[in-house]
Amino acid sequence: MVRRDRHDIVMSILDKAKSCKRKTELMSSVSMSFAQAQQYLGLLLEQGLLEANEDHDSKTTKKGLDFMEKCSQCFLCHWHPDAEKLRRLLAAKHVR
Repeated sequence: MVRRDRHDIVMSILDKAKSCKRKTELMSSVSMSFAQAQQYLGLLLEQGLLEANEDHDSKTTKKGLDFMEKCSQCFLCHWHPDAEKLRRLLAAKHVR
């Protein structure tokens, strides 16, 4: 299994939660344990990037969508179209 950093997990959760999802659906689609779900969903709710309705379904907020947009513009982000090209260039120059 490929190791993911926190940023990738957060971005996956926000992406999947664009259409309202239950915790178990998010856990399955993002491949995270119950403990990870508790930790990440709690943090994202606390920061206002996710919101929960009365049925405890999670949905990405406007702030969460804005966060995703800003992250997608970053060249170091896996979600940016030029990210892999930049990583190869940095690796060739041994920049870490």
